Amino acid sequence: MKKADLALENLRHLVTLTSIAPSLSGAQRVAIDRMITDLTERVGPVVPKRRAAAILNISTQALDTWLKRGRLQVAQTSQGSRVGVDTAALVWTANQIPAGTARPGRVVDRARELTRRREEFWRFNEAASVAEGQAFATLSFAERIVQLDAHYATINALAAVKLRSRAPVPTSEAAVAR
Repeated sequence: MKKADLALENLRHLVTLTSIAPSLSGAQRVAIDRMITDLTERVGPVVPKRRAAAILNISTQALDTWLKRGRLQVAQTSQGSRVGVDTAALVWTANQIPAGTARPGRVVDRARELTRRREEFWRFNEAASVAEGQAFATLSFAERIVQLDAHYATINALAAVKLRSRAPVPTSEAAVAR
């Protein structure tokens, strides 16, 4: 297998493993985390544009547009002469796009906006619990997203309870006497 093909396969495996890792726990999670660390080292901090475009299933011209619009972070290679895509940002972005999406740019924009709102939510609520805010600040980006998802699920559940129709309050004297 060619070196470029192997690098692309390593990147595809990295994207897949990071998408399933949050759903695992215990020994499985430890093993997956080790594989993710190993693949991250193999792939390196910067991915060439052509390889990044292949992972996102878009053209290199579309990738250049994404980079200009700030959908992905630009990074320079260790030689400093070439520009590529930040590996962590690429993996996160690739995990946001469902397979077969016709317009992945819009999906990425929505995911980034949701992430921004979640981070803003935490900034506003950090004063309510300094200890929680400090603990949240020490988490990695992926752990923050998982924790925010749990909090939003709680908020949505509370909102659903509030919206649920309640039994009518008895108003007649016969109903009250029962």
